[in-house]
Amino acid sequence: MTRKLRLIAGLAAASMLAFPHSLHAAQYKIKWLLGHPNLDYFEEAAKAFKQTVESESRGAISIEIVTAEHEALGDAAEAKAPARIAAMVSKGEAQMGHSFTNVMAGVDPRLMAFEAPYLFRGNRHLEGVFEGPVGAGMLDELKTHGIVGLSFTYSGGASGVATLDREIRAPGDLKGLKVGIYGDAVETAWLQSLGATPVAIQHNRHLILPLTSEGKLDAVLITWRNFERAGLQKRFKHFNLAGVSSLVSVTYINQKFFEGLPKEYQALLSRASRESGRIERAQTIELNEISKREMLGKGVRPVYLSEEARASFAEALRPAYERSIDGVIGKKLLERLRDAKDSPVAPLLPRPADFASR
Repeated sequence: MTRKLRLIAGLAAASMLAFPHSLHAAQYKIKWLLGHPNLDYFEEAAKAFKQTVESESRGAISIEIVTAEHEALGDAAEAKAPARIAAMVSKGEAQMGHSFTNVMAGVDPRLMAFEAPYLFRGNRHLEGVFEGPVGAGMLDELKTHGIVGLSFTYSGGASGVATLDREIRAPGDLKGLKVGIYGDAVETAWLQSLGATPVAIQHNRHLILPLTSEGKLDAVLITWRNFERAGLQKRFKHFNLAGVSSLVSVTYINQKFFEGLPKEYQALLSRASRESGRIERAQTIELNEISKREMLGKGVRPVYLSEEARASFAEALRPAYERSIDGVIGKKLLERLRDAKDSPVAPLLPRPADFASR
């Protein structure tokens, strides 16, 4: 072999090692449907998942990420058809999905637990659930619906009640307010129990200001990040009951497809999903803090509760649990969630540079 031919052969061999994905078509193709109306919480986590899985499987698995804005998802986007993505994954029309847990309530009502008021002590408590046996059990139970739960993310995080001009400092302060909510049974139950009128708007935050102008809303259950994205500082002046509930999402995969994969690839998908979930939860916490600071600078006032005041809300909400929420979610599960230990650490916060362009 001439020197030139040996050089060409060496370069070819090197390229085979450096770019294994380009040599063979993927053996397993995954279409991953993300139904959220925005991805700033999840974009980096989704890309990290895709990169990890494709790289560590050496191209045997390929992942196509389909977002709510993509024409391929169309009317299945959660703002238009909340339960459609889970149904598509369950039927095998797509291999993976990512949905808000309140959207998944039609599949498994227990997932509405994250909407239960003052059930969780904060991010470390939630992290203890997501990374612990209680969360693992909730994900595992999804198998009864033909899907395998892989991980939890925030995709929203801590929620509070934004109001036009009323401060919420006691349970009676909610009486008479028309409150925009995502629309699930748990939110409806606790707000009605305190004398408010829930108004279902799902995840259509662009409707909040028009409905407010029409006199159909004077409060809304929302996160700081979504408060900013919806431009609510134009009308809403108070942010109350911070952390009363949490906006959580779940990543899941078709059970038949998943169980048909080699064990090593099942383990890879599970691990990569958990890792990307931690990225997303950390980013959500940071993004909400950034939005909070921006809104405070524009005159929005947070209303803080003393421990005594928070205890008064917990007591006032007890009938809502006893009459409705316990039955919807299951009293035993609620007790296990409430008693779950805090994680030793919060989600790993990303580098400040990660937010430079946001």
